Amino acid sequence: MKAWLDFLPLVLFFVAYKVAGVYTAAAVLMVSVTLLYAFIWWQERRLQTSQWITLVATVVLGSLTLVMHDEAFLQWKAPAVNVLLALIFAGSSFIGEKPLIERLMGQALQLSRSKWQQLNSAWVIFFLLCAAANAYVVLYHSEWWVDFKLFGSLGMTFAFIIAQGIWLTRQGALKDSPPTH
Repeated sequence: MKAWLDFLPLVLFFVAYKVAGVYTAAAVLMVSVTLLYAFIWWQERRLQTSQWITLVATVVLGSLTLVMHDEAFLQWKAPAVNVLLALIFAGSSFIGEKPLIERLMGQALQLSRSKWQQLNSAWVIFFLLCAAANAYVVLYHSEWWVDFKLFGSLGMTFAFIIAQGIWLTRQGALKDSPPTH
C-alpha cells in the first residue's frame, strides 16, 4: 500500500489539470510531492533513491514550467526520471557487491546471484520502456500526455508488478517458500 502512495500526487496532478490547467496542476504536483515525501521522511527518517529523484525532478521541472510558462519541462519529467532510474539500476550491477534491486528487496526475497541480476535487468528494461512510451506520447500525441501520465504509467507499473510477482513466485523467491517449478 505504501508504494501506491507515490501515485497520489500524480492523481492530484491529473485532477488539477482537468479542472484548472497545466500551471495549476504543476503547482499542485510540486506541493503534493513535497508534502508526501516530507511525511515519509518524518515517519521513516529516509527516502528511497527513486523518491529523491522524483522530488528533485518535480520541483526543478515544475518550477521551470511555471517560470518559463512552458509545459514541455513537465512533459519531459517522466522520460527523464525513468532513464535516470534505468541508469542507476544498471550501474548498480557494477558498484558494490549487490545490484540495487537486491539491496531494496533482499530482506524479503531469496534468489541466487544470477536471478538477482535478471530481476535487476528487468527493472532496467521496465524503466527504459516507460521512458520510451512517455517520450513517444509527448512527441507524437502531446494532447494525451496527462492522460497517459496517469493511466499509462499506472497501467504499465501494475502490469510489471504482476509479471514480477508471478516470476518471483515461480522462483520460490519469497523467503521460506519452495519453488513451484
